[in-house]
Amino acid sequence: MITLNGSNYHVWKVKMEDLLYMKDFHLPVFTTEKPDNKSDAEWTLLHRQVCGFIRQWVNDNVLNHISGETHARTLWNKLEELYARKTWNNKLFLFKQMKDLKYKDGTPLTDHMNTYQGILNQLAGMDIKFDDEIQALWLLGTLPDSWETFRFSLLNSAPNGVITMDLAMGNLLNEEMRRKTQGSTSHSEVLITERRGRSKSRGSKNRNKHDKRQIK
Repeated sequence: MITLNGSNYHVWKVKMEDLLYMKDFHLPVFTTEKPDNKSDAEWTLLHRQVCGFIRQWVNDNVLNHISGETHARTLWNKLEELYARKTWNNKLFLFKQMKDLKYKDGTPLTDHMNTYQGILNQLAGMDIKFDDEIQALWLLGTLPDSWETFRFSLLNSAPNGVITMDLAMGNLLNEEMRRKTQGSTSHSEVLITERRGRSKSRGSKNRNKHDKRQIK
């Protein structure tokens, strides 16, 4: 489970909904009427328990907005109002995240793609959706210059000149694996070369010592 930090609401919401159902805490959040098999006191206590459970999975800056809530549905709606509103400010914040998102060589590529997909999901929750090809091109645009050859080759080999997200993500993961394997191979070759160099150096020294003994 992840902690709600204000910028990952849509991912957090899906995970929290699953947790609530798994814990049998979903009724106070997703129903408006008290079940017949619960007394008023039991229903009030369950609301309080659910509020406490949800608050365990939010950052302190989020907690400040819901710390006094004791009604689970009210708390849930407040979070949605705060972080899922289709305001220009929230939309602009997500666009800035996309613009600033850059992949760093050596870091897990899956983490980078998950972050990118999370931003897309949040924008989709605000009714902002991009064509699949635009998503793929933007993802490729987050790669550093060290990936330029790969990017050029992939775009030129795309069927009918159209790149898709599935095609881009699949090829990215394959390229990451190839680079890791190549890096490991190169490292091994360096070690072998160094060992050979040391072996030749030792052989040369031994021959010199042998020659000196013969001269004496």
